[in-house]
Amino acid sequence: MTIYLIRHAQSAFNAVYDPNKPDPMIFDAPITTLGESQAQQARTEINQLDLVNVIVSPFTRTLQTAHLIFGSKLPFQINATVREQLCNSCDVGSPPHELAKDYPHLDFDHLDDCWWHDGEKDHRGISVEPHETLQERANGFAEFLKRKRIHSTAIVSHGNFIHALTGIQPKNCEVIEFDPR
Repeated sequence: MTIYLIRHAQSAFNAVYDPNKPDPMIFDAPITTLGESQAQQARTEINQLDLVNVIVSPFTRTLQTAHLIFGSKLPFQINATVREQLCNSCDVGSPPHELAKDYPHLDFDHLDDCWWHDGEKDHRGISVEPHETLQERANGFAEFLKRKRIHSTAIVSHGNFIHALTGIQPKNCEVIEFDPR
């Protein structure tokens, strides 16, 4: 199976986040200028791979990263299963109707209005997703890849999700070959 996991490029949240300081409250953070450069560098590596499909998390930073890497060369499948674990403000997404305004050529109709984790809110008003829930989601996605025999596919996702799948904590725009078997 030729599956490649790609962590999104640096986001505005990544650029300013300090775990010792309060959450900067940047919801659905876009990528930075450095992030754009990271995605353009990843494009060189990706161009050498035999890919036919791209699965993308519906966060703005992953959509921007995927567009910079792949352009319109490959079809995108928007899949909320590969979203980030909700830990901070940047992990609260945008509703499908807002995403459709920015990306009218992509299909968001299958997404719920709140496609990110929704549960009891903390002092910031954020529903932190338990690690066990993330791990169950990652395991289910690996089973989906096996069951559907997905191959020749890039998955543009997030650090914690990729870590849950592989045990690897990727850098921004790092490309990791993944075999779910």
